Amino acid sequence: MQRIKNYINQASKSRFAKDLGIVFSENIITKCLNFTIILILTRVLGPSDYGKYSFIFVTMAFCSAFFDFGMENTAVRFSNKEKGIKNTVFGLYFFTKFLIVSVVVLVLTFFGKEIFMLAGKQEITRYIPYLIIGLVGESLFFINDTYLQAVQKFKLRAVINISRYLVCLFYIVILFFKKIVLLKYVFYMYFIPLGISLFFTPKYIEFIKSYIQNKISKNLLAEIRDYEKWMFNLSISMNILSRIDFFMLSFWVSYVQIGIYNAAFQLCSIVSFLPYVFSKVMLPKMAELTDNEVFNLIRKITKPLIFVCIIVICFIPLTDIAVPFLLGDKYNESIIILKILLVGFLMSFMSVPFEQAFYSLGKPKLITIGRYLQILIIFILNIFTIPKYGIISAAINVLIARIIFLSTIGLLFLEQKKKFVQNNFNYTESGGNKK
Repeated sequence: MQRIKNYINQASKSRFAKDLGIVFSENIITKCLNFTIILILTRVLGPSDYGKYSFIFVTMAFCSAFFDFGMENTAVRFSNKEKGIKNTVFGLYFFTKFLIVSVVVLVLTFFGKEIFMLAGKQEITRYIPYLIIGLVGESLFFINDTYLQAVQKFKLRAVINISRYLVCLFYIVILFFKKIVLLKYVFYMYFIPLGISLFFTPKYIEFIKSYIQNKISKNLLAEIRDYEKWMFNLSISMNILSRIDFFMLSFWVSYVQIGIYNAAFQLCSIVSFLPYVFSKVMLPKMAELTDNEVFNLIRKITKPLIFVCIIVICFIPLTDIAVPFLLGDKYNESIIILKILLVGFLMSFMSVPFEQAFYSLGKPKLITIGRYLQILIIFILNIFTIPKYGIISAAINVLIARIIFLSTIGLLFLEQKKKFVQNNFNYTESGGNKK
């Protein structure tokens, strides 16, 4: 008992533990707020209109993350390694992001209708302006969030994120009581992150000035480029994986089925934010560690992660009661999907420490290969199963791919650790000193 007390006391004094607690609390609050928003939208809009909303929302969220191309991770890593030029690194990030988003916005403005009509989603073309507004707002919000993560101002980051969802909920509640919860009004929520980002304008100017005045050395720029090329590939694979099931479903099923599947996905997000929490806090923390410290940290946090997984498993049977109570009987088909997605979440949760370790060890290549393996598995399985078995098969295929990925990345991590121990042993044997 005394040993447990000492462990808790030691953890409470750790900055890592405090930051983890802040991010965890923030995500609990924001997920609860977002869940309330989703609950109102699913019940009032119904599966069909909620399916349309889901398609626009997922497309907007997907594009804003996809076209970041992994620069978030690169900015956090190098701004912490090179603290003296932190703003310069973020100037490079902001400038690159601005160019990419500008190109995407122009494409959607001039060719958006043709793109969605070719995809068989002509009903969506009327909502393209909201998609563009959402994309710009989310992209800027992404930069703000990344900067606060890099400087480890997790309290301020939490306040901003919670405030965003509070405003969104307040707006939806007003629509609800005025009985005007219509798609065209719901999409006005996309102005909120854009409005919040306006307060960061002085910081954007500071980034640009720093980048212009303090040129990044050729050696550092080459190092950033070499790291980013793998983050680029990794980002593409991760973002495709995030909703490949959703977009592939949209080719074969109705908006009603899309709404049911996304309802299950949103319910799963109540707990699936845990991998996100750990990765946000672990990335800047592990970027400062030596290789030996990275291996030791992973060993220490493995048992607590397993404990969390056991707790989640105990709650899975409650979905039989929760779904009808929260969403209504018309969403009962999402129960089995939710159960499968929850198990898949556990696989992702257990893989987070290994992924972050490879980032810090400078080996994102290994994660990239594993991600593309997942995409290939899901893509092939979806083609053969979705037309015949529908939305349930999409969830099962995601689970299968995540199990394979966790097994693969775990074995690769053990192999890297074995090599590290062997190299240190050889170095010591040859007369050097172990780090």
